[in-house]
Amino acid sequence: MAFPKEDFDYYERTVSIMYRKYFRKRITIALVAAGIIALYTGIVREHFLLNGLLMGILVAIGVYYGLQAQRFPEVYQQLLGENQPEAQIRSVVEDEYSYHIYEGEKAVARINKAGVRNLPSQNKQYTLMVGFDKRFFAQEPLKMTYYDMLDLTYEEKFRLSRGGYSNMPRFLRRFTWRNLKASAGNAVGFLLSNLFFLFILYRLIRYVIAMLRMLF
Repeated sequence: MAFPKEDFDYYERTVSIMYRKYFRKRITIALVAAGIIALYTGIVREHFLLNGLLMGILVAIGVYYGLQAQRFPEVYQQLLGENQPEAQIRSVVEDEYSYHIYEGEKAVARINKAGVRNLPSQNKQYTLMVGFDKRFFAQEPLKMTYYDMLDLTYEEKFRLSRGGYSNMPRFLRRFTWRNLKASAGNAVGFLLSNLFFLFILYRLIRYVIAMLRMLF
């Protein structure tokens, strides 16, 4: 099955744009947050140590994501290598906000539905799914997998909700423990990552409100 090489050559530019957009969004968020903290510190002139530490962490995150964005050629070739000499055909189970990827009975990845692309393959039987890991801190977020769309199945609760059998409003399903835990990767990662970002969010909201009060 030589079609993976043809597919990867054909879609390289498309996937490259997706990859860089993914990191650009995160870099922008980190730098904007650091900018707000710097502006508040310069105006109010308090909490220098804490705010300096937060700015340092946010800038470091931005730099890290910037370096990761430059690794696309290496990552892309690694993913191609996983599909040579034979394409790795996997099964996919869809739920409310993600796709579960399986090799046989083993779960190997969980792809966030947001921004996912299903690209037609040179082999008409298969589709190349391109997306990003559901976890916030995945070591390598880009995921590419071949699957047969006719074999796509639905997770049981999602299947029932599609049929109108869910008693939970759609807008609340995103905040279920199962979905939040999957986003963080594991319980420890969930606590650490969310505590940090909730603290950052708290400081940002507090600083923005304080600066608005100064203006009005």
